[in-house]
Amino acid sequence: MLVVKFKPISNNLKKFIVSLKDKKQRKETGLFIAEGYKICEELYNSNYPTELIVVEGNAKETTMALARKFFECGVEVYTARRSQFIQLCETETPQDILAVARSEKIEVPIEYPIIVLDGISDPGNFGTIIRTADWFGVRTIVTSQDSVEKYNSKVIRGSMGSFFRINVIQKEDLVDFIQKRVGEAKVFAATPNCKLPLSKIKFPKNSIIIFGNEARGISPNVLQLAETKFKIEGTGRVESLNLAISVGIVLYKYFNEKYET
Repeated sequence: MLVVKFKPISNNLKKFIVSLKDKKQRKETGLFIAEGYKICEELYNSNYPTELIVVEGNAKETTMALARKFFECGVEVYTARRSQFIQLCETETPQDILAVARSEKIEVPIEYPIIVLDGISDPGNFGTIIRTADWFGVRTIVTSQDSVEKYNSKVIRGSMGSFFRINVIQKEDLVDFIQKRVGEAKVFAATPNCKLPLSKIKFPKNSIIIFGNEARGISPNVLQLAETKFKIEGTGRVESLNLAISVGIVLYKYFNEKYET
C-alpha cells in the first residue's frame, strides 16, 4: 500500500482553526469545525465540501484510513501533536480527527413533517433533536433567527453525524414561513398551557409541529398560527420535560400513527 505522509500543521493554520470556534468568524468565512471519527465519516458521505482534515500524530489506523479517503478526494490533510490537537478542539478529551467544512450545501426540497424550533437556545438539545429526527426519518427542521446557530460545534457533536443528513433551515421570519404553508399543512404546537393531551391528536402526513424555547416556550406570534395546541401528559411532579425528549415523544406518536394499519 502506498504510504502517504501528511503535512504538519503550521501555527497560522492552527490559529485559523481555533478562530472558527467563534460564531462571527464562522459566519464570515462560511466554515465550521466537525470533530470526531463518526462525524467526519458522515461528513465524507455528505454533500458538504471539506476544506481540510487534521489528525493527531498517533491516530488510530481506522482514523488514518479515513484521512486517506479525504486525501484521495483532493482534501488537504495535516498532522498535529497531541498538545496542538487539543487546542483545536472544544471537547476536553477529543478524538483523533477533525475537519473544517464549508457551510454550503446542495438545496434539498422541504419534506413533511416539519419540526419548527422557536428560540431553542441549548446546543446540546438541538443536536439531540437533530439525531432524534434522523432516527424517525424526519428530513426538515426549521428554526427561528434567535435560535442557537446550527454550525455550533456542540450542535454538530450532539447530532452524532445526523447533522449532515437533515435539512436544517434558519428563518429570519418564522411566521411568514409557517403562514405560506397553512393551506397545504396542518399546524400544531406543543405547549403545557392547554388542556388537549397528545394522546388525542391525529397527525396528518403534512404536519408542522412547533416547539418552543426551553424556558419561555413558543412566542405568542408563532403560537397563534397553530390550529391545534396540545400538551404531553405526565403523572409525575416535575414541572416540565426536556425539550429533546418532548420532540422524541411527539415524533413517536406521529410515526406510530402513520404506520398503523
